[in-house]
Amino acid sequence: MKQKISLKKIVATAVLMTASMLTHAQSVKEELQGQLAQLKPFSADFTQTVTSAEGDNLSTAQGSMQLQRPNQFRWETVSPDEQLIVSNGESLWFYNPFVEQVSIYSLKDAIANTPFMLIAGSEQAAWGNYRVTKKAGVYTVITPNDPAAAVFTLQFKQGEMSQFSVQEQQGQHSQFALTNHKTMNKMDPALFNFIIPEDTDIDDQR
Repeated sequence: MKQKISLKKIVATAVLMTASMLTHAQSVKEELQGQLAQLKPFSADFTQTVTSAEGDNLSTAQGSMQLQRPNQFRWETVSPDEQLIVSNGESLWFYNPFVEQVSIYSLKDAIANTPFMLIAGSEQAAWGNYRVTKKAGVYTVITPNDPAAAVFTLQFKQGEMSQFSVQEQQGQHSQFALTNHKTMNKMDPALFNFIIPEDTDIDDQR
């Protein structure tokens, strides 16, 4: 004679399983927050590889970066084209020396609702917009309430951020590999302020 399973037991089991999954997801998110919070100011070289949705290599770029949380960073691409992005925590400068133009944005508007703000910033409220999972040492960050948003991944090695990636909804994938890490207690504030060169066109959108 088969034992009957009551509807009440089925519901209770489903609730317990859901609660368990939510607790695990929350612990993974807190784990990633802890990893980022422990990042000391650092500099590193990067290699960016962009591939299409079909896996074709579209471009490769190289440069260097400096990061000091919260919200101070310098991102300099040296090849194949020179570009510079600088943030002092309030403003963000995007400088293209080839066309001698700099665009200036409010930082909160420039990186709002982007996973990069999780790396650079420390705003606790921002984490509520994201779901974090972990597999084989790789953290994946998605935006459940925005299916058109990019998928973001991060990976650490011996406490240092070793690579991250962004996959757009259309399938294009940008992988950033970081090497030559150098950590320090504090960086020169001049790194995070951009002095506009003479004869530069200024597009101030703050």
